Amino acid sequence: MLDIKLIRENAEAVKKDLLRRPNFDTSVVDKVLDADTVWREAKGELDRLKAQKNKESKAIAEVKKSGGDIKAQIAKVKEVSDAISAKDSELKQLENARDEIMFLIPNILDPQVPTGEDDEENLPIRFNLEKPEFDFEVKNHQDLCELNDWYDMEKAAEVSGSRFYYTKNELVLLEFALYNFVMNKLNGKGYSPIMTPPMLKREVLNMSVPLEDFKEAIYKIQDEDLYLIATSEHTLAALHINDTINHKDLPIRYAGFSNCFRKEAGVTKDSKGIFRVHNFNKIEQFFFCKPEDSDKLHDEITANAEEIFKELEIHYQVVDICSGDMGGMATRKFDIEAWLPSQNKYREMVSASNYRDFGARRLNCKYQTENGTTELVHTGNSTAIALTRCMIAILEQHQTSDGNVRVPKALQPYLGGREFLK
Repeated sequence: MLDIKLIRENAEAVKKDLLRRPNFDTSVVDKVLDADTVWREAKGELDRLKAQKNKESKAIAEVKKSGGDIKAQIAKVKEVSDAISAKDSELKQLENARDEIMFLIPNILDPQVPTGEDDEENLPIRFNLEKPEFDFEVKNHQDLCELNDWYDMEKAAEVSGSRFYYTKNELVLLEFALYNFVMNKLNGKGYSPIMTPPMLKREVLNMSVPLEDFKEAIYKIQDEDLYLIATSEHTLAALHINDTINHKDLPIRYAGFSNCFRKEAGVTKDSKGIFRVHNFNKIEQFFFCKPEDSDKLHDEITANAEEIFKELEIHYQVVDICSGDMGGMATRKFDIEAWLPSQNKYREMVSASNYRDFGARRLNCKYQTENGTTELVHTGNSTAIALTRCMIAILEQHQTSDGNVRVPKALQPYLGGREFLK
């Protein structure tokens, strides 16, 4: 959430930034200002009532000192106290109403974000390796998995529904190898390994991410105020909700493993295979830091993800996400997209976002500075590895003519030294 002071003092600059996002209705800024005016008027009335109570309380002391009857003064204080209680309740309601509108305003875009309409205008900025070339007809990951008995989609659809899956045999071993490889790498870089809860309360989820942005994607637990998480980004963000962190403890870096659950409602593409599924496992990088360090840490988590894919010998491109493809929380975002030869296109594997103080404001996550004051932390996150998608990239880019798959050298120690999956 943006700082209300920013909107009050720089409303036109906020509107100008919003115009970089296609078809965004900037009138929401005026609606926030209108709601804020009502809130400030109520705040002024509350302050006047509190001043009146102080005045009446002092009057009681004066009357008591002179030996007079204080019953009338006590009645006045009670009357004002009741008015303060009512006005305080009204003020909270008005603040919530204002903030609900503010939640609709996305983060201010970094000046370096390329301006564009949609994902077609994302800007490729670097590549790793050359596109793999094959002297045989390439198979997609579905064909490879069916040929080698590495998954069972039909039985999963029968017992659980579409977009669920059983992984089997060497594909299971590959997933565990990737898990250990990535966790060891991040832990060696100072990232604390953590496994998060698979659910969040509605109130907490709505503080971690605008629930409106995810309500069509996430599963709600019936008769419970709980939602299955779509990514551990949300549970990692909530780990320091309402905390004040000592400046000496920053930055905090996490490598969070979780199950992820997504409805994928209304999505028709990628209906076959395990590229777009209802549940998958993922390792997420997340940081909490001082404001001056967030850009540096954003680059760091992006570099970490790149290092993983480089060591997995995957051809990929890094793209600078344009204004029209940017989510509501990030000020800047880089994606890593791996080449899938069966599709003849790049597909997203990693998203690395810098939120600056946008997420921390809703979470009320602060840090104590060296001089004793408190400020909001900055946060950011990046996929380290979405395991099913990474496995697809490995299967397709490292496939052999006989339907086997070469194991990247970095993973061989985690697979008993084998050079091929089968």
